[in-house]
Amino acid sequence: MLQTTRVGGYSDKPYDSLNLGVFGKDPKVIENIEFLTHKNSLPHSPVFMQQVHTDNIVEYTSIPQKHGQFQADACFTRQKNIICAVLTADCLPVLIADKNATVVAAVHCGWKGLFSEILPKTISKMKVNPAQLQCWLGPCISYKPYEVSDGFRQNFTTKDKEYAHCFYLDAKNKWHADLKKIAVYQLQQLGVKEIVQSPYCTYDNKGLFYSYRRDGETGRMASMIWLS
Repeated sequence: MLQTTRVGGYSDKPYDSLNLGVFGKDPKVIENIEFLTHKNSLPHSPVFMQQVHTDNIVEYTSIPQKHGQFQADACFTRQKNIICAVLTADCLPVLIADKNATVVAAVHCGWKGLFSEILPKTISKMKVNPAQLQCWLGPCISYKPYEVSDGFRQNFTTKDKEYAHCFYLDAKNKWHADLKKIAVYQLQQLGVKEIVQSPYCTYDNKGLFYSYRRDGETGRMASMIWLS
């Protein structure tokens, strides 16, 4: 697996510098992808889905031919040396592998994807006992800068009252959502036992990560996993 930061590429501001956002306006993205591929000896140049904040899931049986070939927010494969990857700049990337190395997945978890339960749906398609899975939750926006409405919170708690522990009320009576807690709750409900979380907040670490909520127009990091 591989998690990128914004450091070490060729892009100019506001995308500086290792921007991998292939669907944006940055002319240096392809150069960044080529650099990343060679530097890390990747099995092939990563190809990215057009992420649309849905519960669409695609299985890769071969390497996708082009960026945006699939409109989806999760991909998985049982084939060796095919990279599953997602792009983020505040949303939560989740990488999944089974202990027997027969299937891997990459999931883009914005709030819409989490609400539509893209994580459980992806794991269902992987057809592996969840207790045999290892999950990695990458850098995303933490709850402190992620202010949401009470209606937003109620959408989750109406669906499942246990989501209440994933929201925090601040001193100004504003609600904040914890994407990682929502994801962890969903994974634990399935029986996933091995969950590792990145400690980084994309919003708070401007030198390391892109953040759409902080900066607006900005780049994208990639989270990748493959079977070798």
